[in-house]
Amino acid sequence: MSGNNENNYGWISTLRGFAALLVFFAHPPMPWADNSVGFVIGRTGVAIFFLIMGYLAVQARQKRTRKQYLYNRFVRMYPVFWLILVATYITKVVLARVGLFSHIKDLLFNMTLFNKFFGSSPLIGTSWMMPIQVCFFVALAVLSADFFEYASEKTIERLFIAGGIGAVLISLLRFITHNDGIPTAFVLLIMFGLIGIQYKEYGDIRSISRYLEIYAAAFVPSVILSYRGEFIRYIVAYVAGIALFVLADKYKVSVEAMNKLGSVGFSFFLVSDIPQLILEKIIVLVDPKNPDKKAELYIVKLVLFIVIKFAASLGLAHLLTKYVEKPMLSKAKSIEMSMK
Repeated sequence: MSGNNENNYGWISTLRGFAALLVFFAHPPMPWADNSVGFVIGRTGVAIFFLIMGYLAVQARQKRTRKQYLYNRFVRMYPVFWLILVATYITKVVLARVGLFSHIKDLLFNMTLFNKFFGSSPLIGTSWMMPIQVCFFVALAVLSADFFEYASEKTIERLFIAGGIGAVLISLLRFITHNDGIPTAFVLLIMFGLIGIQYKEYGDIRSISRYLEIYAAAFVPSVILSYRGEFIRYIVAYVAGIALFVLADKYKVSVEAMNKLGSVGFSFFLVSDIPQLILEKIIVLVDPKNPDKKAELYIVKLVLFIVIKFAASLGLAHLLTKYVEKPMLSKAKSIEMSMK
């Protein structure tokens, strides 16, 4: 494979920040939050996150043993998530004026990130994609560190075909059972990570057209079966994600503001639920007497809500990154190096 050895990843930081911004603006109380526009905005950000994940994953794996890699991924994901999760949980129970331990099972289930399998809703809305990432990293750890470097095109093609068949079968089961809890997105986003890996290997979207064709052949029927009349917005979001990813690389887009947001992106999109929960109690956007009617001075209140939420989320993310995440990763690095 003719890999892309370029070490300039500035565009990745910009793209990560932009993806975090898309996810932020896709959630309430934005006017478009409950319609297709909001969905496309948010899911485009998610698609970009998974392409970036795949793009960077193999290099991170090649630098580490299996044990080191699993430890590294665990430290990067779980501790900060747990801290934000507990803070979100406390915020919710305090605002709801219920006992601190009234929903402790939900908190414990959420700490695994696989709360859905326990029948528990996510306490942090944006955390739904994290178990997919965990499974992707575990699968990568199971493979040898140089698997994607030496795997033949035929082997990679078989991986995509197997994933595509899996996606169609899962979506067919969802269609037959009418069970919206069956996770079609799980396989589709795992495959998006694989696209990111192959793009990194070849450095050109045209060189991986065969894999994209296989993905499209599985993706289109999967979203039609799973989401029926809403399938178009899924197609638009995923295509937009690929297009923005490729364009950002082609033109090596670098925006300082987005780079800074990207550097705290993980904490940013997780912690934003906390200021929103508090602001919903302070800034009323609907008429208390008529929930279907907007409150007076709606536009002014909405702008104020968004500005405060963004500033608070960014400030909390900065503090978490500077005083928790970076020191923790620095200490974890020495432990990682001692592993074999």
